[in-house]
Amino acid sequence: MIEQDVTLVADRLYRAGYTEPRLRQFWGEPIASALVRNNAAPAIHFCQTILDTAETRGDEAPTRSSFDQHLAALAMLFHFHREVPLETTRAALGEAAFDVALASGLLVTSNSDQTSTSAEAGDPECASAPFAITPYDLPVGVPRGFRPGDENLYLVSDHGTLSNPDVLDGDFVLGLGGAGRTLVSLTPRDRVEISADIGTGSGIQALLLARHSDRVIATDISQRALHLTGLSAELNGIDNIELRAGSMLEPLSEPVDLLVSNPPFVITPRTTVANFEYRDGGMTGDRLVKSLFSAIPDHLRPGGRSVCLGNWETTSAVDAGPEAWVADPDTSVLVIEREALDPIAYAETWIRDGGISRASEDWNQAVAAWMDDFESRDVTEVVFGYVIMGKAEETSSSFKTTVRTTSAIANNPHGLGQFVATTFALRSWLATAGAEEIATTVFTRSPDLVEHRHHVPGESDPSSITLEQGIGFGQVFDLDTALAGFVSVADGSLTLRQTAVALAQLLDVNPTALEDQLIAQVRRLVAAGALLPVNDATPE
Repeated sequence: MIEQDVTLVADRLYRAGYTEPRLRQFWGEPIASALVRNNAAPAIHFCQTILDTAETRGDEAPTRSSFDQHLAALAMLFHFHREVPLETTRAALGEAAFDVALASGLLVTSNSDQTSTSAEAGDPECASAPFAITPYDLPVGVPRGFRPGDENLYLVSDHGTLSNPDVLDGDFVLGLGGAGRTLVSLTPRDRVEISADIGTGSGIQALLLARHSDRVIATDISQRALHLTGLSAELNGIDNIELRAGSMLEPLSEPVDLLVSNPPFVITPRTTVANFEYRDGGMTGDRLVKSLFSAIPDHLRPGGRSVCLGNWETTSAVDAGPEAWVADPDTSVLVIEREALDPIAYAETWIRDGGISRASEDWNQAVAAWMDDFESRDVTEVVFGYVIMGKAEETSSSFKTTVRTTSAIANNPHGLGQFVATTFALRSWLATAGAEEIATTVFTRSPDLVEHRHHVPGESDPSSITLEQGIGFGQVFDLDTALAGFVSVADGSLTLRQTAVALAQLLDVNPTALEDQLIAQVRRLVAAGALLPVNDATPE
């Protein structure tokens, strides 16, 4: 009964305005910006002021302030981990949703043994939320449904550093953070039969996969994580997720069409430094992501894909990096390196993330442990990036390549996942396309491109020409005169060879040599999605 009724809580949250866009409007941009900086104090003060002053008018229709009071109460409970008077909570949720929230463990009262924040004797009885419930507005590309609120998800997790000043527990279940949002944006959203979320955590990836998969398998070593993922599924009325306990790929007994993972990739010393189950792999260095990435091809169906995040070390070792870890000749690997930190900067980031105060003795000891750990493996930098794989269906057109692109992500109206899928398909085509095929292919430029010509004052010819993408990762490419001429006429009407002949006459150069030069340059722009083949060789 409870499993079916938990959706009543989600419906009430939605109707009360407990959604990402409504909350931003509710407390305004300055408070929303403070929350992004992990400063909840302004929002808590704002909500408490409303709770202290809002009124209702007997049997009359609720005033606007009573609607605000309900939203403030829900934010205090589920976002900021504060106690709210029991009757205020009951009014905010309504009788039916309130009872279900209590029965399902989403709420406890101050006279319950479950709560650690019981009201003192004589105080009004209060309610509190042992778990955070975070609203999430679905991004572009994720399939929508048809019932009210179906453009929105509610994610159950532990309350984090936004409301907790202490060092987090080791079995803490993280809510939706920056890395999780990145994986959401990278994941392709076409319909598949079976998908898997490896190391599901609070389950956000599994919840979204459930919208375009017949079946979803969510694995995690943490029983607590699986429990909260199950609660999130019940809350959102999702019934096609199968929860499996175990480390990473171990519970995955069948191959899948789509596999995603935001694994516990943080490289942490195997010492007395505090370890966190949600982020630390429990292995030395980057062994966890190495073992995961190298094993993924065995768990993909022909035509299957995977999208993963990870950290990996740069050392003097020959096989360092995901491109070298995947041995399967039929699996293509695209490694996109987004950020590289020196070992000290990396240590600072994750020690601070764990809640250790700067300049404390614990801080100094943790820094020393991290430095010694990296020194023992001759680590020069730690890379954060994305690893996309695709298993060939029949004829092999596999490739393995690494691209470092640290520019800011551009505007992607169809989602970053669509751009990455397109460039992956283009690289697959390039893997089998010889020089003759490239030369006889017709190309068109991507419509998002902008050309910049830089002039020294007083000079008529540009000192440099650059091409900037308006989608994808917003990459900038340096062009010489010949390549700039090729891009300018790449409108789908001429083959590369035909264009090379015309440009050679204009520039007074050898057409064969110019063709060879353009083939190499065009390959680079096609791989980045800046130029697109438009004849029979165009990838689907």
